[in-house]
Amino acid sequence: MSTLFLIRHGQASYGAADYDNLSARGKVQAEAIGAHFARTKIALDALYAGPLRRQRDTATILHASAREHGHPLPDPAIVDELAEYDAFTIIQRFLPLLVDEDPTLRALIDGTAGADASRLMDRAFEAAVAAWSRGTITHDEIESFEAFTLRVRAGLERVLRSHGGGQQVAVVSSGGPISIAVGLALGLGPDATMQVGRAIRNASITEVRWRSRGFAWRPGEFSLYGFNHVAHLEHDVELITYR
Repeated sequence: MSTLFLIRHGQASYGAADYDNLSARGKVQAEAIGAHFARTKIALDALYAGPLRRQRDTATILHASAREHGHPLPDPAIVDELAEYDAFTIIQRFLPLLVDEDPTLRALIDGTAGADASRLMDRAFEAAVAAWSRGTITHDEIESFEAFTLRVRAGLERVLRSHGGGQQVAVVSSGGPISIAVGLALGLGPDATMQVGRAIRNASITEVRWRSRGFAWRPGEFSLYGFNHVAHLEHDVELITYR
């Protein structure tokens, strides 16, 4: 069996004009991942990252941190298919439709949310992503959940088919692609898969093992061995974050 470590990026800049930047805390989280790999002496045969800035920067920082702790890792390589779904465009396009079901969300459109803006944005996010994953609301400019799943699966398969024979590989991605991987391992439907995604913490590590010889997406070929681990962050409770 070969091992795949799925790492969620460090905390990004939620609420800022450009979300796709690691926060100061996110950078510390990324450093902690690298120190963890050094401390546990996990030897990676390859390190990959999705193409988004927060994904690439997390990989770069953990790579440097591991080296500083005397544990060099392979240089990160980019896998474009492991980008996150475009949550903000989903919210933007679907919000006017969601207001009919939840009128309280209208405050986000007319600018009257005030102190409730963050809470309402979280509610809007959950409602929009649920509608997107179920296919109850679609838009020509938005990648469908089915297409997203197929894209992530293709990226994972490209990584898996490039390695085997007991190798250990790490991928830095986001909650969406990691939840797809967990869903593939457990045979979950869209709703359960997205519930998994909401639980994934920043800079967490999820472990999957796969049989590389004649690999196919069958039960027992791609198996979940550990989920959402953050022991490397527990020395500081402020490093345990979800967004």
